[in-house]
Amino acid sequence: MARSSDWEKPAMAGGASDPAWPLPTVTPKFATWSFGGGRPFGCEHDKCERWHAGIDLTGAPDGAVIVAPEDGVIVAIDRGWSSGSKAAFLRTDSGLFLVLGGFKAGSHKEFNVQPGQPVRRRDQLGRVLGSYGMIHLETYTADDRKANSVWWKGEPPPTGLLNPTHYVERMVGAAGSLLQARQRHEALKTLGFYAGAVAAPWNAASTDALKAAQKALGLTVDGKWGPLTEDAIQRALAAPQPDCADGPCVPESPTPATAAPSAPLSWWWIAGGLGALVAGAVWISRKRPV
Repeated sequence: MARSSDWEKPAMAGGASDPAWPLPTVTPKFATWSFGGGRPFGCEHDKCERWHAGIDLTGAPDGAVIVAPEDGVIVAIDRGWSSGSKAAFLRTDSGLFLVLGGFKAGSHKEFNVQPGQPVRRRDQLGRVLGSYGMIHLETYTADDRKANSVWWKGEPPPTGLLNPTHYVERMVGAAGSLLQARQRHEALKTLGFYAGAVAAPWNAASTDALKAAQKALGLTVDGKWGPLTEDAIQRALAAPQPDCADGPCVPESPTPATAAPSAPLSWWWIAGGLGALVAGAVWISRKRPV
């Protein structure tokens, strides 16, 4: 998927140190690599030629409750969004302007949410529209903003737009993503594929290192940092690392990625699944007759 050449320019959103996950009944899934990426779905006209200005929090069923990530004030509720869904705008006490798209029309009435109303962290705001199936999150500097901005193709990022990646990661307690060139260089260097400066811009040597990693991990070797590649590299980083002095530190028998997951999985998601398996085994052993 194409990505704006300016995708790294917006600063990371600040905000509260512990924002709440907006979908408390939904297991966290999100696509950090999509910020500044293309809009491949439903864009048949010139007006759809725009970049993705936020991060999608995916996997939400119809009617899932949406809560406020932080203390703040409702700027607008039930605003038009897309595919029949609605959006809420929230100005936080920490100085962010949050856009939460994907509400079921009128669902805010169940919780008596009104424009201008103060809300607290984890206050219920509405419910997810099932056909949308997620919350699209955008972050901006608050200032006097009253709505989101479109990031048109061929133009720089809108004034005040912030990258929500680290903000989302704080919601779920995850470490840094592999979104910036520096982070990707560090990951490839840890695995023994990259020998250059981690602070350097992404270049031909970076792409060669990525291709080598893709080959070792059983992936399609295309030099593109997509969701399957990020998942595989995250898994390799999470695995016990051998001595990297004599070559790549990839597990000896990596599992090939043969099918795209419904959403990119981060290392914390994989670790959580392994923890659940271990807990299940312990429970079974305790229930077994003596």
